[in-house]
Amino acid sequence: MTPAERMNVMHYLFAAAWADGELAEEEGEILATILSGIDLSDDELVLVRAWFYARPSEPDWEMLKSNAELQEIVVRQAMVLAGSDLSYAVEEVKFLEKLRDLTGMKNEDFQGIWQDVERLLAHGRGSQ
Repeated sequence: MTPAERMNVMHYLFAAAWADGELAEEEGEILATILSGIDLSDDELVLVRAWFYARPSEPDWEMLKSNAELQEIVVRQAMVLAGSDLSYAVEEVKFLEKLRDLTGMKNEDFQGIWQDVERLLAHGRGSQ
C-alpha cells in the first residue's frame, strides 16, 4: 500500500467511525490498534490523532472506485467499526450503504462482507 493509500484508509475509517456523530470507545480502540501498525509520517500521525477528538473532513472517495482490494479492506473495517459497540446506529447503516454506492461495489459482495463481519463480531461477543 502506498503512503497516500495508507493515509486515505485511515481517513475513510475515521469517517466511518464518526458516521453516527461520535467516536465510541470500542471504535477508538480498534482505530488505535490499526494506527499502531500503519506506517505514517510524523505530520500524518498528528493529523490522524486529531481525528480521535474531532470528526475528520469528508474524505476523497475517488481512490476507492478504482481499487477493488482497497474497497474490500475499507468496507470490511468500516463494518467492524460500526458494529464494534454491539449495535448499528441508523447513521452508521446509511454511511455503509453510501460507502457501497461510492465504491460501486456489487450489493451481493457488500452483503457477503457484512455477513462475514457479523459472524466475526458474534464470535467475539460469545467469547466475552
